[in-house]
Amino acid sequence: MSYSYYTQAALIADSLSLATHWVYNQNKIGRMFPDGVKVFHAPLSNYHEPKSAGDFTHYGDQTVWLADFLKTGAYEEGKWKAYWLDQMKSYGGYLDGASRATIENEGILPSGSNDLAGAARIAPLLDQKLGQEELVAAARSQTGLTHGDMVVVEAAEFFVRAVKAVENGASFVEALQRAGDEGSYRELPVKEDLEKAMSLQTEDHLKAGAELGLTCHTHEAFPLALYYLIHFGEDFEECMSMNALAGGDNSARAMLMALLFAARKGGEVSPLYGSLNMGAPASTEPSKKEFTAGSHEVKINSKNGQLAAVLEYPDVPLKAVALFAHCFTCGKDFLPGVRITRALAKCGIATLRVDFSGIGTSEGDFGATSFLTNLEELYTADAWLAEQLSAPEIMIGHSLGGAAAYAAAGDLKNVKAVVSIGAPADPGHVVHLFEDYLEEIDSKGVAVVKLAGRTFNIGKKFIEDMKNHDQGEKLKTLNAHKLVMHAPDDETVSLENAGQIYSQLTHPKSFVSLAGADHLLTKSKDSQYVAKMIAVWVERALS
Repeated sequence: MSYSYYTQAALIADSLSLATHWVYNQNKIGRMFPDGVKVFHAPLSNYHEPKSAGDFTHYGDQTVWLADFLKTGAYEEGKWKAYWLDQMKSYGGYLDGASRATIENEGILPSGSNDLAGAARIAPLLDQKLGQEELVAAARSQTGLTHGDMVVVEAAEFFVRAVKAVENGASFVEALQRAGDEGSYRELPVKEDLEKAMSLQTEDHLKAGAELGLTCHTHEAFPLALYYLIHFGEDFEECMSMNALAGGDNSARAMLMALLFAARKGGEVSPLYGSLNMGAPASTEPSKKEFTAGSHEVKINSKNGQLAAVLEYPDVPLKAVALFAHCFTCGKDFLPGVRITRALAKCGIATLRVDFSGIGTSEGDFGATSFLTNLEELYTADAWLAEQLSAPEIMIGHSLGGAAAYAAAGDLKNVKAVVSIGAPADPGHVVHLFEDYLEEIDSKGVAVVKLAGRTFNIGKKFIEDMKNHDQGEKLKTLNAHKLVMHAPDDETVSLENAGQIYSQLTHPKSFVSLAGADHLLTKSKDSQYVAKMIAVWVERALS
């Protein structure tokens, strides 16, 4: 289902915020997202279980309801209230205090909440053909349905006026000042908050967040949203990323800030729209695609363009779903990976293998990729499987893909079993393959490297990410069944790596020796053996 201009912007902002929403440990967020929050990711907070990457917070869910309601006609307070209460009867997402209080009194009175989230639903109203004052009245009305504190209602009016000012050509700063001058604010200290936000000249947004406050309450969330718009309003992606890195109630801030970006230049927020999970936000499962037995070539939208992938679907009853990460530069069509995933399908395990950006037939620049972008693309593939078939319970990785599987699995609550095949204990192991080029990469930022008869652009970011990634911490904290598979005579990644991995993993864990196999499993019998052992092990691990 598609949504209009402003609604799209707000939903993208909400979904980008989901990962760190209501997480207040900024050190943890920084470790999880060293390059910023720029792709959809599953929530770190248990408040949003069992949502996944591409989903919305309960703010976004309610925004979808309002957008759907408005497709039936003009905004009317009484009808919207009835619609909202009806949707809440079957809602399976998080119920905040304002919603619970409103439900308990059947919408007769709103809660006394002063959370800025009450104003965050206004985007669908902006997509209506309303005059400014009519729009202000509707925004105040929908906010007041659940949030009775006038400071939130007035915040909704403020953002409507600011959006309209940007539509008329004002800069963000001019729009915020104009909205403050034009509105009727008895409770919201607009001018004081604007002065507070403008006076913070620091570009350390985490410090600004600590000073202004990260909670849901409007007296903290409102001036912090203004701060981000004033100081980081040049780029939508960067502004949303930094806001997400700050944590706290980042979603309410983001949804309102996104409206000004959409008013200025809608194109800068639209590319991510196709990656959103647009299924019904209620407790019912969205419909899944029906796959027939065999190989299915698919395209998956990601931040770096479309990823090419192949889903191997079984011709026997489906037992489980797996995600396969290929070895360094190998790609989804590398024969051993094809053999393994097809053999798994014969055992009832549907398996998706994906070309990372710049590899095979996926879009993107390989020189701009890194180990962390590989992880982001595994999260994206995981979300695609959850939407189209079922969230994968199994993560399988070959060589560097095995290291990526271990690193990504801990962030995906649906993954219950992880398998590595010839994986290095440290992802930085691959750097030795182009150590002769390190000086050139350091001085020029990129070098053309020849690997296995092919040339690749290796960028400085790739090297830095490898050096800074703490794989040991990922291994120690991985809460899943683990299977380490390694060839004793592996000349590319020595058996010592398997020992290091195994010693750092906690139980339950298992080890299978691939005696006689080489690193790439080039012999058909070896890849067939790997698939059979995984299938047997998985059946026990998932039982």
